[in-house]
Amino acid sequence: MRLPLASLAVLALFVLLYLLPILAPGELYALHILTLALCYAVPAIGLNLLFGYTGLVSLGHMGFAGVGAYTTALLMKNGIAGFLPALAAGAVMAGAVGLLVGLPCLRLRSHFFIVVTLAVGVILYTLFNNLDWLTGGAEGLPGIPRPQPLDLGVMVIDFRRPQGFYWLALTVFAATFLVQYLIVRSDFGRSLAAIRQDETVAAARGVDVFAHKLAIFTISAAIAGIGGGLKVTFLRAAAPLSFELLESINLVMIVILGGSGFLLGPLIGAVIFIALPEALRIANELRLIIFGALLVLLALYAPRGVCGLAAALARRLRAGGLGQGHANARHP
Repeated sequence: MRLPLASLAVLALFVLLYLLPILAPGELYALHILTLALCYAVPAIGLNLLFGYTGLVSLGHMGFAGVGAYTTALLMKNGIAGFLPALAAGAVMAGAVGLLVGLPCLRLRSHFFIVVTLAVGVILYTLFNNLDWLTGGAEGLPGIPRPQPLDLGVMVIDFRRPQGFYWLALTVFAATFLVQYLIVRSDFGRSLAAIRQDETVAAARGVDVFAHKLAIFTISAAIAGIGGGLKVTFLRAAAPLSFELLESINLVMIVILGGSGFLLGPLIGAVIFIALPEALRIANELRLIIFGALLVLLALYAPRGVCGLAAALARRLRAGGLGQGHANARHP
């Protein structure tokens, strides 16, 4: 079976990303930035499923990432579990909190739901900041250990080194990307698309709107929890400021910037959002102004994000090629 060109391009991109530490072994700072971008791209995938494919806007999603982060941090710091079991526990805990929040809140519509998610994010941040006996309060939880080195026979991957943790972050991102792909291409994903278009019509066609929204909200929160756990393991500290309201807004910006409703949107948006301010450090005093101006230009001329702009250009190129072909057929 032949793979579509888009699928081949995505596979080539992942191969290139995996080979990056080998192709550019001295670019440790660039690798650090890319690893941090991947830590943001994972919860952005969760938000993309919710916002891009279902049409639900959450302004408190980094709160769920914080639940996963603190769960992972506590289990690893106290020696109760290793990285993968702790990350899985963080995902389950974040998904459970998402389920409890979604049960009453998903019956609300439009801006009421947005306000409630914002309030939930603020409540979770307040808990992270004030439960000193559990979360360490404002100081957080420092000294989170990295995973143990992995012996593959032909090589040993040390996750304490930048290259090793980059591969780990990329693998976690690839796994969540696969989950996103399978959901979007499934009947469940097509039902979510119908809900995004029109809830009333979707319900008339037999879709259980509330059950679908609750399921995707829970899955989205669990994926955010995975991203939170990955982030604090990378930074080796869990702090409340990493999961405040501004971070939730940044996550929405990442999804919009990359292109909501596109599979690669979270990755593209995270890389631009994290890497571009660093690239603009050559103009340190003006970098935030330049960054803000670029975001405004993207909002004006690429409202569907970078992936939407690329898709529109590809359609125009194909249409131009077809038009030229018809013209040549008429005038040999």
